[in-house]
Amino acid sequence: MRATFRQPKAKRKPSDISDTVAQRSVHQYSERSGKGKVLSGKAGRSRDSKTQENRLNVDHYAFRIFWSAEDRQHVGACAEFPSLSHLDASPAKALKGIRDLIESVILELNESGAEVPSPISERPYSGAFKVRVPPLLHRRLVMEAAEQGVSLNRLVSAKLAV
Repeated sequence: MRATFRQPKAKRKPSDISDTVAQRSVHQYSERSGKGKVLSGKAGRSRDSKTQENRLNVDHYAFRIFWSAEDRQHVGACAEFPSLSHLDASPAKALKGIRDLIESVILELNESGAEVPSPISERPYSGAFKVRVPPLLHRRLVMEAAEQGVSLNRLVSAKLAV
């Protein structure tokens, strides 16, 4: 069982993840900043109301478990913290490990006054986004929409929903 800090594959804006999180090593995640106490993995189970609030927030994050052939272990990942992961022998332990890791990071971010990324499930969405396509594809889609008697937006929405 081990927690890992991975560099994101694509360039990321600094606003995507707090610098205090991005600059820490793996070892620093096992200790509370400035206190030297090892986290037992039970962070958030005390009766402290702030900790209870963090436990609830952890439940709202987007977690994913997958098998790593390279590491020969299950990997727990969190979409809102893409540079963090937790490796373990079983899917259940990988999920528990990444949840505990994210919870400890949230506690550290709160203690330092840094911004905590909001869960994807709680972010507002307008339902609109801009997609750039080659002009030839744009023309082809407009023609297809006209032939079907629907708007370009409706045609593309239907294609994306498949």
